[in-house]
This record gives sequence, structure tokens and C-alpha cells, in this order.
Amino acid sequence: MSAGPGGGTPATPPQPTRPKRPLALRLFMALAAIGLFLIGYQWGNQYGRRGDTQPTLTGVLVRAPEPLPAFTLHGADGWPLGPESLADAWTLLAFARLDGPVGHRVIGRMIEVHNRLAGDRDLQADLQLALISADAIPRLARDFERLSPALHVVTGERDQIAIARAALGAGPGDPVDTPPPLFLVDPGGRLIALFTGTQPAADIATDIEALAAWRALNNAQPEPPVAPASTAEPAHD
Repeated sequence: MSAGPGGGTPATPPQPTRPKRPLALRLFMALAAIGLFLIGYQWGNQYGRRGDTQPTLTGVLVRAPEPLPAFTLHGADGWPLGPESLADAWTLLAFARLDGPVGHRVIGRMIEVHNRLAGDRDLQADLQLALISADAIPRLARDFERLSPALHVVTGERDQIAIARAALGAGPGDPVDTPPPLFLVDPGGRLIALFTGTQPAADIATDIEALAAWRALNNAQPEPPVAPASTAEPAHD
């Protein structure tokens, strides 16, 4: 090795330096990595527990729903509202006088909720609407029912309406000037959610979609295997 000029330590050739990334870019990459980790963690956690908890609603969720007691109401055309009809479909219910503006508005609100489910035709077809009124004038009821095939205006004996009120927690009388709450009964005939009189129809429709999806996920059970037919010959006497 040859000495450098003047006999000193040989000169070291300059080494190429790696260009440094801007600080903003390094911070962005770090935050992106953390974000991807959190998204992956939350997705995996929800996937593992997706059927264990009920969805979060903008309405009021009934945490431990129980089947409603038996009551019998009927529409102007004889359509029955009772245990059988409640067990076959989703039902959105309200209590109001048919001959007053409050009843007219709540009918329009329920129909709007139904219309907003047009993106899910199966769920929309499976949602029936019922206005329970002690003064359901048959001719007026039929006029309102023409607004939507899903709508039924029902009435009945005083004691039957009282049973329905008590079961749903609707209170003793119809509201006079305030929008009444809406009650959602699932296909098992259980009160599962209620919505305040001021909750937007769009939010109610979103809640119903979330509950229907949750119920379908938790009620989906694999079909039992079909036992193979026996090939053994019958015994002879």
C-alpha cells in the first residue's frame, strides 16, 4: 500500500451516501403501517365475534326480547294481526287515531321506511306495517291501505288493544299532537327494537336492515345430513 503525500495515512476515497427520505414521507409510511395493522386487527376481531353481539342501532334495541302475549286484532278487510301474522314477517307497529293528523303522519312515516328498503327487495317484501287504532273507520282505513300493499289499519276490542299496548310498552292512550314511537317485531313474534317519534325514516330503515342481517347470520344453521337409504333386504318370516 502506498503512502499518501508526505508519508501520512493513505487517503480514503469518499463513500457514496444514500439519499435521505423526506421527514414527511417517513411519517406517512409509519402511520400507514400502523393504520393497516389496526384495520387488520379490528377486522379479524370482528370476524371472530361477528355473531356474538347484536348490532348497534340509532333506535332502542331490546336486549332480551321475548315473544309477545297473544292478542287478536283485525283490519278492515279481515286481515288478522296476532301471533301467527307476527311470527311470519317483520312488523313495524304504531298506535294512533286514524281520524287525526298524528295518525296520518305516522302512516306516511311507516310507508317511507318501507320505501327506503327498496334496495333489499326480499326484506322489503317481508316487512308489514300496522297502525293500531281504536277508531279504525273501515272506509277510511281502506283508503289509507291503498297507499301501500304492506300497510294494514287494524282495530279490535278494547281489552285486546290494551294487551297489545301493555306488551309493547305503548302507554295507555294515543298521542294527541306528538309523533308516536314505532315498534319493530321480528319474525319470531318478539319486540326487538323501538324508534322514537322524531327518528328519521332513513335511520329506521338502516336499523331494520342491520337487525335482519344479524338475525340471518345467527339463525343460519347447516342443513342436517340426509341419512342414506338402507340397502338391507327386509327380513322374511
